[in-house]
Amino acid sequence: MIWDSSDHSDYRVVAYTGWRYLENYGTFEDRAGVYLFANADLQVKYVGKAGAGRMVIEIDNAIRRGKAYGATLVKALYTNSDTNALSLENALIGKYNPPNNLI
Repeated sequence: MIWDSSDHSDYRVVAYTGWRYLENYGTFEDRAGVYLFANADLQVKYVGKAGAGRMVIEIDNAIRRGKAYGATLVKALYTNSDTNALSLENALIGKYNPPNNLI
C-alpha cells in the first residue's frame, strides 16, 4: 500500500522526517518512534519501532536482517514514549500490511 501522508496527523506522532535514501538513516534523531521503509513509489515495505535513544540502531539492525528488501527510502515518525511507538507500529502494520513484516 502507498504511504498516506495523513499518518503525520496521528495523535501519537509529535514530529517526523521526510523520506530519505536508506544510506542516510544515520542522520535521524535517536528518539522513540516508528520508522518505515518504502520503495521509490512509496509502497511501504516494512514498519519498525525504536525505543528512546535507539532509532538509528534499530534501523541499522532492520537493514542487516533484510527488512529493507525492495526499499530505497526510510522515514521516521517520532513519538513521545516507547508505549506510543509500539501502539503506532501496530496500527501502521495493520494499515499497510507491509510484506517485509511477514518474513
